[in-house]
Amino acid sequence: MIRPMQPKDASAVWEMFQTALKYDCTLDMVCQRIQSLAHDPEHVVWVLTDDADSPHAFIHAQRYRTLHDEGGYNVIALAVMPDDQGKGLGRELLTAFERFAKEQGAAYLRLNSRVERKNAHAFYEHLGYTCDKVQKYFKKAL
Repeated sequence: MIRPMQPKDASAVWEMFQTALKYDCTLDMVCQRIQSLAHDPEHVVWVLTDDADSPHAFIHAQRYRTLHDEGGYNVIALAVMPDDQGKGLGRELLTAFERFAKEQGAAYLRLNSRVERKNAHAFYEHLGYTCDKVQKYFKKAL
């Protein structure tokens, strides 16, 4: 089942950040973000669960509005528990999100994927995504 992410999902989502995405974050941070983003209409945070309501995949996307085009959604994170990868869960979740985004009037989905994530690149390409540019990512701590 696909449903909105809830605070009770924080541990499983944190585990996916650690194991599938290799992101360094704390469980407390994930719990706080779930609570704040759940009520933000610009963000979509969903989990895909099993029959026992345990999350096995998640997606986080944000409305992407620009001055220069129709706008869409930016997929910030898509992760599947490592033991569940290759079973179609990521495809199911991303396809459901594509339908939702289209219903919301989005013209496209965009996402970034680290250069070393070759399997993720193949996954996205298999689903019809194309790499239209290579760019550098800049960040400045404030």
